[in-house]
Amino acid sequence: MKALYYLRVFFISYEFIVLLTAFGLYVVWSDEVSSVFQGVRTSDDALKWLVAYPIGLACWMLKDGVGVLFPDEKTNRILHEWPEYWRLKAHFDVGLFYSISLTAPCVLFWVFDKLKTIEGAWVFGACAVALSVSAYSFYEAKIKLKSILIHLNEEQDSNKDVN
Repeated sequence: MKALYYLRVFFISYEFIVLLTAFGLYVVWSDEVSSVFQGVRTSDDALKWLVAYPIGLACWMLKDGVGVLFPDEKTNRILHEWPEYWRLKAHFDVGLFYSISLTAPCVLFWVFDKLKTIEGAWVFGACAVALSVSAYSFYEAKIKLKSILIHLNEEQDSNKDVN
């Protein structure tokens, strides 16, 4: 059951939708995309530093994303004893997988100087947008989780006062 849930989280996600949409747009309108791309002039300096965006997002997700599973010393135990914790962990794991698997093509296309090709630019852009969506999901999860745990702590504190 857990493996099916992991697959569900992977395939029913905003990141996957972004990638499918990018692929579909490219397949349907590849001629139009190519003609627009040929008219765009890019700076070599901009291309040199462009890889910093996906690498920066991935590093932030790897470093700060742990806060989703380990918010703080007081609430870690509550969270880890929660019966549905494994679902949160599944979302976290899939998010990390997306982080790494979306950053890798960006870096590879940059290293092999493929950003000046339509395919390279399209893959880089699609992966960067999907990575942005994934980073936003981590950020939003941290905020929601912190809010839930604050309310839970307040509820527990008020129950202690009543007893």
